[in-house]
Amino acid sequence: MNKKKIVIITFIVLLLFAGLIALTQELDFLFDNEYIENDFIEISENWVKQPPRWFRSNIGGMPLEETFTSFTALRNEYALSIDFVYHGDVPDFLYSYYEENYLVEIRTLHRNRQPIRVQWIFRDIEKNTRVNAVFINSTVTNEGQVINRTGFVEIFDDKLFLISEYRFFDDGGIIRIDFEYNEDFLISAMVSVWDDGDNYLSLYTDYYFYNNSLSLRTIERVFHRTTQLGLNNPVLISFPRRMMDIERNAGMFVTERQNLYPDFFGDIFVAEESKIIYDTDIRGRTVSQTYYSEDGEVEWVIQNTWLDNRIISTTKIEGDNIQMAEFEYNSNGDRILERNYKNGVLERVVYTDGNIDTEELYMNDTVVLRAIWEDGVKISETRVRD
Repeated sequence: MNKKKIVIITFIVLLLFAGLIALTQELDFLFDNEYIENDFIEISENWVKQPPRWFRSNIGGMPLEETFTSFTALRNEYALSIDFVYHGDVPDFLYSYYEENYLVEIRTLHRNRQPIRVQWIFRDIEKNTRVNAVFINSTVTNEGQVINRTGFVEIFDDKLFLISEYRFFDDGGIIRIDFEYNEDFLISAMVSVWDDGDNYLSLYTDYYFYNNSLSLRTIERVFHRTTQLGLNNPVLISFPRRMMDIERNAGMFVTERQNLYPDFFGDIFVAEESKIIYDTDIRGRTVSQTYYSEDGEVEWVIQNTWLDNRIISTTKIEGDNIQMAEFEYNSNGDRILERNYKNGVLERVVYTDGNIDTEELYMNDTVVLRAIWEDGVKISETRVRD
């Protein structure tokens, strides 16, 4: 699976689904008597399907204003339809998550009259969300097959804890994350990948440890197979999205959106049964990552320096070799500059302007080569002479 592609897709998914948490909790607004009776068994057997409701919406898919007709709603840039359907209308790829007497709700977000996102919500007899599935630009055939499926499915238990999450990518890749709790605390998350056969292959498990004030102290990641670290598995990928949203809104947890392993560090491989210990500060920021071999020996340490909510430098110490990357950001929080040092000597500087990167290589503190990259593709290279 292309790692850069996964990151881009994931970022688009998260951006487009902004406001999804508030959207799925508007029970009082959406559950009218004309749509839902008190007895779910009566609904499943005798309930008469009503026409969908239409709303003027926004990019987050929130129902801003109800309209009388679909024509009126679709005159806006964004329009949302909310419909309730029989369980027999659930497509095959979601039916395995359905249980008897779930109420099935469909929300379809349109932009300029074209559907761009479909959300399926399965609710139990208490009207609690038990399954939440969201897909972007997906087409479902009459046979229930999904084309260009990109999105996620969340499964909740009867305590409304997120117990499993599936992330789907348009190249057919699927990541599964299974969460385990001790009372109200998340204690582990196992990440697996679909092997294009009939099962999932376990990649690694994250174990979470808390201090006496119940703040996250350490994450221990144990690898179940040899793998390469990089863009497709940052340290916090296995946290439930909703937990991260809650912590972020409370100002208690900070996540760094960029890759924690700069290209300058080279390829980083970890072996089966090895582990990484991630230490955090009082705000939940990752301050160090220590890699232990399968024999329990320390192989390398990565240390992060933070300024507010951004990493401004990261240093990898491996024996006598010390590599450091420094970062600068603009007022929007976008990275605009990266400097790379090896044992204290400047080797590389990258200036970023939108999708254009200007890379300069140094020797004896002097620029010797300058390359221009656009969307990750080198478009020019110039040797610089004195």
